[in-house]
Amino acid sequence: MTVSKAFWRIVLKNIGTIVTYTVILVVFGSINMNSNSTTTQFEAKKPTVVIFNHDADGALAKSFVDYMEKHTEISDEYENDDKLKDALFYETVAVAVDIPENFSTDLAAGNNPEIHMQSSAGYVGELAKVSVRRYLMMAQSYASLDLNESELVAKVEKALSKDTIVEVKSKVDSSKFLRAATYFNFANYSILACVITIICLIMASFNRLPVRKRNLVSAVNIKRMNAVLLRNSCIYSGLMWLFYLVVGFVVVGFDNLWNTYGLLFAINSFVFCVCATCIAYLISKFVQKSGAINGIMNVVALGSSFLCGAFVPAEYLPAGVLTFAHVLPSYYFIDANNKIIYLENFDLASLWPVILNMLIMAAFCVGFVIIANIVSKKKQKIA
Repeated sequence: MTVSKAFWRIVLKNIGTIVTYTVILVVFGSINMNSNSTTTQFEAKKPTVVIFNHDADGALAKSFVDYMEKHTEISDEYENDDKLKDALFYETVAVAVDIPENFSTDLAAGNNPEIHMQSSAGYVGELAKVSVRRYLMMAQSYASLDLNESELVAKVEKALSKDTIVEVKSKVDSSKFLRAATYFNFANYSILACVITIICLIMASFNRLPVRKRNLVSAVNIKRMNAVLLRNSCIYSGLMWLFYLVVGFVVVGFDNLWNTYGLLFAINSFVFCVCATCIAYLISKFVQKSGAINGIMNVVALGSSFLCGAFVPAEYLPAGVLTFAHVLPSYYFIDANNKIIYLENFDLASLWPVILNMLIMAAFCVGFVIIANIVSKKKQKIA
């Protein structure tokens, strides 16, 4: 039996392992995509406020209430009692505003009357308080000009009627590609698991002491055999990359990957597959027993995935963990995926952070191969 036939026979014998890790990728990757999905579209919702106006005849008090009606929902269902406190506690009401008597007169005179506010603890309460303070600050600013109430109301309402136009400079909806980044990030585990497990099992089979002795005394050229094993390992990794790319089109969606962003995800994952092959090649030089392969694979694949942000987004990981993760190739693979989704242009300056991560992974590949060759030379002699 030739070396190539033996190689692919072992691959087919362990096809269940590939299927298992693919199912893990599809099931848990899909769950991860849905749980991490975000959107850049926000629906504005006016906070609910309660206003107790004890200056009903004041022009500024009326103007203030009109202003609040435009920016909030004013409710008259609550009195200043325990029912209102419960509403504030459960954030049904954002803010309760108490306008004192003679509010308009005092404000026009520049006395800066205090409005008593009770707010809920959430961000909606803070948002409502901003609206209240905005009106008061504007009114207090114009009150220093010695205007009467009517003139002061006109000035304040004119100033508050001006809206700021916000232009979104970013033309890319990053949420569209977040699912793709999440899929490829989670694929870090499946790629490492499938590549390391299969290649190490094959190498362990050929590195068993009886097999090595038989090959040394036979007509088999050891260098040629190693070259064939390495070539088939690369072919296997390439097939795994194509397979997971096809799975990505199915899970993520054809439209989300059939574009320049999808091409970058594909190139980045290909470089990582090559890196995973080099990791497996290095591990195979140390592991002689197939029983130890699963343990080592779990340490490498699970450890890299947890530490580098494959399972948990990197922004939720402690700074110390991310600092340590820089010594692992998975960090640069995942970091490149996360950077791709925010690209707006595809010139060299914009792509450089992604390219740099790929170059670092390539440097890891060279380092793993050099170490593996050094170890291999030291094991040339058989006791």
